[in-house]
Amino acid sequence: MRFFLKFKWIFLFIGFRLAGGRGAFWGFLLGAFIDSLLSPSTIRFKIYTNQQQWSGGDADPYVYVDSKLTEAYQTLGISEAASDDDVRQAYRRLALKYHPDRIASQGEEARLAAERAFQQISQAKDTIFRARGLK
Repeated sequence: MRFFLKFKWIFLFIGFRLAGGRGAFWGFLLGAFIDSLLSPSTIRFKIYTNQQQWSGGDADPYVYVDSKLTEAYQTLGISEAASDDDVRQAYRRLALKYHPDRIASQGEEARLAAERAFQQISQAKDTIFRARGLK
């Protein structure tokens, strides 16, 4: 039943009812585009690590990469192999640099930019901590 709840099939049906074959075609394309926008932001790579996986072994050959987590590491300026202490140090360093109270004397525009940067840094730290199971 979930198969038919995709927008591409709904728009295909509506397009067919309204304009026949061409409407079905364009409805399917529009629905597929909407489905791609609403899909989760997970990228799936297939990586073979040993001969057992080539021959159909038990191990799952797919590696899931969360794009939000990758962006969080880039925001803090660290690699994914960084230790927990490195993550905390990078967060503290950037939080001190972009804290809105430290930049308040530079004007309203600079303070608003610092608030946005500080929020991005805080969200990046929260994302990484959640992924690693830290508090």
